Amino acid sequence: MKKTILFAVLVMFGFIESYPQKPGFFIKCTEALGDTASKYVMNFERLVGTDLSEAFHCATVNTQSSLNARLKWEKEYQLMGGEDALNLCSYLKCDYLVTLHMIEVNTHLLQVSAKCINYRKKEIIADAIVNFTTAMNYAGFAAACKEISNKLIKEMGKYEICPFTGPVAITISSDLDSTKVEDYPVYCNESDQRYHKETVIKNHTFSDWKLQRKGIPWTEGTMTFYTDEMSKTTEEDGCHKCKSGKREGGLVTTMTSSLKVKGTGISHESSFQGKKQDDTRIELRFLESGKYLLIAKGTSQAVTGEDKVVTKAEGTCDNQPQETKLLPRDIRVPLQVIFGPYDGKATDKLLQQKDTKEVKDPVTNEKQTITIDFSLTQKDN
Repeated sequence: MKKTILFAVLVMFGFIESYPQKPGFFIKCTEALGDTASKYVMNFERLVGTDLSEAFHCATVNTQSSLNARLKWEKEYQLMGGEDALNLCSYLKCDYLVTLHMIEVNTHLLQVSAKCINYRKKEIIADAIVNFTTAMNYAGFAAACKEISNKLIKEMGKYEICPFTGPVAITISSDLDSTKVEDYPVYCNESDQRYHKETVIKNHTFSDWKLQRKGIPWTEGTMTFYTDEMSKTTEEDGCHKCKSGKREGGLVTTMTSSLKVKGTGISHESSFQGKKQDDTRIELRFLESGKYLLIAKGTSQAVTGEDKVVTKAEGTCDNQPQETKLLPRDIRVPLQVIFGPYDGKATDKLLQQKDTKEVKDPVTNEKQTITIDFSLTQKDN
């Protein structure tokens, strides 16, 4: 376990998007070239909208045709003396813009295509095209629309549109047991001496995170931790240069440091709409291979512990009697783990796993045993 943990506020970028607001699709046929294409505009929007509603039950789906119909109705209502205020907010909600295109190449070929755009990021997340070559009747057209919808939905399976929510439990047991030795010959006072320094570190930290994922990637919960740190450095210098500068001689210096502390609670440095929020987040990253990663990040509240430092020096000069100091030190325990890849897509209704893994830091040789248990579901609304 790292002896000192420097705290950095976990920046919850995109925090507004973290809350469980219903995502909105808006579908618009932006191109319809040809007589056959023109007469199918409303059906094109409606059929694709129906398929998206069935695939993403949590979302609102509206079309340009339904908006036009609503405006027409509103105009007639107002002409008849209606007094209710016009409210089109539900129709205009657009997290994902789906643009549809139809081009009648000839009397036997109708090319239909669609794109889904993440409207906030202004990036295309799905793209599909179908050449409809059978007799251009409604049944054939509906089949082509279904093919387009299926292609779009498959590509959107890489993105978490409907949020997964549920419990996530993580435990981390960290152990560091290391010994570092420096040893080499030195010469003074016309004789051979040695310099020997040994540093022993034994640290153990255990943290238990009980989290609840409530949105993308909004996460709340509780945590507890326990830290036990100990280090001892013994330096034996056969040719220590005395502070007086007049001679050299042997000096043995020892320093021990120990700290034990317990803590609880998650940091609340992030904010949303003026209110403090937990500095935790759980991201789901869906891969093209049909698998996903779970990434958990967070930090505990700070706990002030007392670092007991004992020093002593004995030798031919610069002796130091044993001295004990209690030095306050803030401890925060971070959370940053990646689990997976596991089988699963963003269109699944349940993501569930129990797993344990052991990792070792190649630089410090710190060993960690990490367990995770989660059950995340997609709700229909």
